[in-house]
Amino acid sequence: MGTAADGVGHGAPWTVVSQGTSVGYEQAKLVDQWEAVLSAGAAYDVEPFLAAGAHETARALLALLTEVGTAADLLRASELLAALLARKGGKAAVMQLLVGDMQLLAKLAKQLAEMHTQPAGGMYAFQLQDSLSVVVGRMLAGLLATPAVTESETLSKQLTAYIVAMFAWITEQLRMREIVESHYVKSLESLGEILRVEKARLLLCDASAEHVKAVAQLVDKEQHHQVQALYQSVFVLWLLSFAAEPNTVAAVSKAMDEAFVPRRLCLLLREVTAEKVVRLCVATLNNLTQGKFSARLRREMVGAGIIKTVEQLCVRRWADTDILNDMHSLAENLQEEKKQMSSFEMYHSEVLSGVLQWTHVHTDDMFWRENVEKMERSNMEVLRCLVRLLAQSSDPVVLSVACNDLSMFIKYHPRGRYIAQSLGVKTRLMQLMGAESPEVRRHALNCIQVLMITHWDHLNTAL
Repeated sequence: MGTAADGVGHGAPWTVVSQGTSVGYEQAKLVDQWEAVLSAGAAYDVEPFLAAGAHETARALLALLTEVGTAADLLRASELLAALLARKGGKAAVMQLLVGDMQLLAKLAKQLAEMHTQPAGGMYAFQLQDSLSVVVGRMLAGLLATPAVTESETLSKQLTAYIVAMFAWITEQLRMREIVESHYVKSLESLGEILRVEKARLLLCDASAEHVKAVAQLVDKEQHHQVQALYQSVFVLWLLSFAAEPNTVAAVSKAMDEAFVPRRLCLLLREVTAEKVVRLCVATLNNLTQGKFSARLRREMVGAGIIKTVEQLCVRRWADTDILNDMHSLAENLQEEKKQMSSFEMYHSEVLSGVLQWTHVHTDDMFWRENVEKMERSNMEVLRCLVRLLAQSSDPVVLSVACNDLSMFIKYHPRGRYIAQSLGVKTRLMQLMGAESPEVRRHALNCIQVLMITHWDHLNTAL
């Protein structure tokens, strides 16, 4: 946890900085004392101070955050308030003040919303935005767990509006590019603070599908994020996996499904080496295998090849031996799911996961003869997913398998050529004929030939 002591350091005494603000001299002295207490670290027992001065210190810091002029002093105040919120006595004092006057929160939320990613004021102003986002996140989480707020219709509506607005702001930050890595980390940390409360998980998923997608996309290999950003991203997904109420579970299931979270975490497990990220990925997936969540999530895991990935991870040496137990549990849960799936259900899950591999079903003529008409189910969900993979994937194996599967569909479905043409695959296939990978070129060419030639069986004979 950051504090003024280990973050921005000391500036002028608060009795000096507070001049010209609504903060009185005695209140400013309390802030100076709080800063000194934090600087002393473990050598000083903070509880006596909190018991005597938490309320007035909190009041002073809330005022200073909206009245102090310099970014450096605002950052100091924000870090001091964050430290206060991290302690039970301090948090209670802040919550009491906010319940009495929600405008205190509104002012901070507005101040945060008006900041830009690269605000004027240099390094301190940039750090202030990150620090303040965590402070606001802790406040929102605290209020969401405060009966005086949740039992009041008026206050509850106000709080919900603030939380939804905060979610939108955080998602906007996560969508930004070419900003320092720490900004992603702090935005995710703020989101994580809020999602510790069950109701917030429902609010996040109900507010917009884009919120979970924005977090999930951060773990993609193409994003090139460092370990801490990856960890915080998965931590948010892990918090969501603790949904308990039926409505929340349903909303989280839907959001995780639409964001392809199982697929993304499987791909991350294949790439990342940091143990803390691996452990959290496995824990999240384990939680999502619980029966209360949608079976689609478990089947997406099976389709994405998580069982094989986990088996490969089990042979590595881990400092935390508990991670092996989690891996075995995950593999066992998915093996049970796999037993209940037909060959087409497994194929369906593989395609929807987006992690296509050269398993036997892709080239098995009998499989395609028996199952080709099932490809039209659910508004041709599988076919549309194959087309989307052709358009969006850069993985040569995925592209090759997708081309192969489309050609098999065209061959064995009575209206295969017409359906494929209606989905607009020809242009993309022509582009893939110029791909770098010879395998992609070969399968794209074969698919084009099958698409263009009415009697494909003559083509097979010629080949």
